[in-house]
Amino acid sequence: MIYLLKKDLLIVNPILIRYFIALTFIGRLVMIINKLNSRRIPFIVFSLYCLVSLSSATLLWKYSYQQLTHSSQKQLELFSRHLEGKLERFAYIPQLLSRQSLMVNALQTPNNTALREIINRHLDTTNQIIGASDTYLLNIQGTTIASSNWLLERSFVGKNFSFRPYFQEAMNGKKGDYFALGSTSSKRGYYYSFPVKYAGEVIGVVVVKMDVSSIEKDWIGKPQHFLVTDPNGVVFISTQETWLFQSLSVLSEAIQDEIKQEWRYLGKHIEVLPFDGKFDQSSSLIRFSLDGKFPRYYLALTKKYVKAGWNIRIFVPTKSITYSIVILLILLTLLFILLYLILILFAQRQMRNDEKERLQAKAKQQLEFQVMQRTSALHAEINERHKTELALKNIQKELIQAAKLAVLGQLSASISHELNNPLAAIRSYADNALIFLERSKIAKVSSNLIRITLLTDRMATISAQLKAFARKSDGVMTVIALQPVLLASFELVKPQLKASKVKLVLKLPSNNILVKAEPIQLEQIFVNILSNAIQAMHDSDIKNIDVTLSTSQYQALVEVCDTGPGIAESDIGQLFEPFFTTKETGLGLGLSISQQIINSMNGHLWAKNKENFGAIFSISLPLQQNQELK
Repeated sequence: MIYLLKKDLLIVNPILIRYFIALTFIGRLVMIINKLNSRRIPFIVFSLYCLVSLSSATLLWKYSYQQLTHSSQKQLELFSRHLEGKLERFAYIPQLLSRQSLMVNALQTPNNTALREIINRHLDTTNQIIGASDTYLLNIQGTTIASSNWLLERSFVGKNFSFRPYFQEAMNGKKGDYFALGSTSSKRGYYYSFPVKYAGEVIGVVVVKMDVSSIEKDWIGKPQHFLVTDPNGVVFISTQETWLFQSLSVLSEAIQDEIKQEWRYLGKHIEVLPFDGKFDQSSSLIRFSLDGKFPRYYLALTKKYVKAGWNIRIFVPTKSITYSIVILLILLTLLFILLYLILILFAQRQMRNDEKERLQAKAKQQLEFQVMQRTSALHAEINERHKTELALKNIQKELIQAAKLAVLGQLSASISHELNNPLAAIRSYADNALIFLERSKIAKVSSNLIRITLLTDRMATISAQLKAFARKSDGVMTVIALQPVLLASFELVKPQLKASKVKLVLKLPSNNILVKAEPIQLEQIFVNILSNAIQAMHDSDIKNIDVTLSTSQYQALVEVCDTGPGIAESDIGQLFEPFFTTKETGLGLGLSISQQIINSMNGHLWAKNKENFGAIFSISLPLQQNQELK
């Protein structure tokens, strides 16, 4: 397909599609010929190129010329209607003005200065309303007695226009219209006149002048050139200003004298435009040539404006067609060059294909060998990675157990105190029981033995809690309720709370909050966070810990708030990094391991300071709904 590079002429040429299909067939034919006699290929290709180029260029010119003529004809019709509309706009204004009594009075009493001022102002107002160039009133001698431009330097008042044909026609009782250059303003104007009658006689003439340049302003700048010529072929309306007041053909001396006598162009000498062509036809191709410049070609269309005897013309540059043909020839040239190169390379391609197949077979063997080597290396790497991952998991479990034992070490002093008190009481009750037994006070002996049993149960409970906390986790996550885990953690740190005189408040909902977690690891995290909170409040006056369990739509949230000094702003960013600690004897693994465990449960662990004082450690875990508790 060929796209003609012109904004108004962007078309697809269906004829050229057939040519390209034919060229494809020709290319196949030439390839066959190449096998028979390769020496004749350049001659055959060149002959086909000349034939196809000449035929394609001829067809493209005819098709594009038709399209350009069709579109230009529409533009000419639009301009013609525009011109006619502009001219008809003022055609009946003089007739309406001639019927006004004010005009008659002004003509009957020409010496009445007050009335003349009124008529001047009236004509000025009327002129502004209708948008004309000038409006004026002439007496029967052709002298202007009132005008819309009466205040301007170029005022028509007092000027005589009896020589104008429009005045002469109106004095004969007819409607007049006429084109000419203004004798006062030297501007192009179209004049409309009508007689003012009183008692059946013509006593004056009303004239309305239209500025002809208003017809052109909406069409200037278009790629087409519009112009209007009078019956003698003189251009008086044109979108090309340099063409004005020149003729399309040579004028005879008689016509030149007639034009000067009419004073239509103020005595200008009419030059001839350098056009070469037939203007008597409705459609023709013309040439415009200036000295020292390349000639330009135009498609010229003409339409008669019978009412005034004018010719309305449109000149359309044909360079868009020339560009299209040049582009077509360039494409055809490139196409045939490509075909010629294909023919030259065809034989070499066959030889290279054989060599390529041999090299591909060799490369395939090498690639298969490399793949086998790489596969073996990958298997070894995968096995090594599995071993490394297993070792890392074992180390992580050992670190978790070490952190758990470290927590037990931190709790050892308070737990020891918690166990020593029952032991001392048991010793005291046992000694008293022996004394009461010797004195045969059996009731008191029984009471002491019951108290010893209760203290023993209490010590067994503490021991069981410690044993459960100290055992290794199996790492299997199940759906559990959070409340029992929090209560168990509270029981483990209760001795430490009592020893440090810390008040702990648990705010737990009545219904079970279910999450999927490993209970032993979760209990270790809570104990670690509570122990850190107790140690952080060592020097605080107020020692309170609030543990709150709440839920949102999808998450369970545990918040541990203390009344300690809070976390230093410089430490918050690295609080959960391994081996970071603010304690003198700490390892810095507790919070890091806790965060890893929570992450493995698809939860989050974070810390922040409260607004006044103290810190908040928060743990969120996904809620488990509609599942049985295990």
